[in-house]
Amino acid sequence: MKSVRLVASDMDHTLLTGDGELPPGFLDDIARLNEAGVLFVAASGRPLVTLQAMFPPGDGVAYIADNGGTVVYRDEILFQSILPTPSYHEMIEVTLARTSGIPIICGVESAYAWRGHLEHEGVLRRFQTTIEFVDDLTAVDVPADKFTAHFADGTARHHYEAVFLPAFGDEYSVTCGGAAWMDIMNRGVTKGHAVGVLAGHLGLSHDELMAFGDALNDLEMLGSVYHSYAVSNADQAIHEVARFTTASNEEHGVPQVIRALIAEHG
Repeated sequence: MKSVRLVASDMDHTLLTGDGELPPGFLDDIARLNEAGVLFVAASGRPLVTLQAMFPPGDGVAYIADNGGTVVYRDEILFQSILPTPSYHEMIEVTLARTSGIPIICGVESAYAWRGHLEHEGVLRRFQTTIEFVDDLTAVDVPADKFTAHFADGTARHHYEAVFLPAFGDEYSVTCGGAAWMDIMNRGVTKGHAVGVLAGHLGLSHDELMAFGDALNDLEMLGSVYHSYAVSNADQAIHEVARFTTASNEEHGVPQVIRALIAEHG
């Protein structure tokens, strides 16, 4: 592990506890990583503003937001891919007509949801720090790097396979962020592509990259690094891709590996 110079971690059900909290002392772990010359990358389906609230911007932190829709390093946007407005309007209509999901436009400045879904505001704001509820979601026309649907009933994987992948999989990057979230980005946009953007910018090789994940939206990221870790609670597909396994998010598996990495850098 001593060759590692970049560590990317998914957030929900990977690094964060079930309550959505960082493991105790993790910001100190990031500081020690930085002292060892290792960059920490918050890699999530969450938007940039939410990630920056969790991890204050600094030289030692980079961001892969909206599943790779936006990549930021040292206050510079290295990559951003904006969905066509007619495309996310169609995704809204399909979600409302054919699924139990709550459609959300992930604008680069704010997220947007239908006012009729205000009863879900509490849980939505856990993931979308800035969100506006509107009367007509299909009237919204803003730059957006991702469309997402939230499934309060835990059926995201079913609707991903039955509805969204057949409808949009040929033209867009469609993925599932666990039981509650289905995400669509422009074709080729993944966390794995985003790690490649950062690695290229920093001149890092395959064996200098480490990543942690648990869900289908982490598949490409784990496939893009040598030091790939599944948390023990990960989806089976993640275990099949990852070279290594660590303890679950509730057992703070990611910090365990990171602290071992810090010790090796000594």
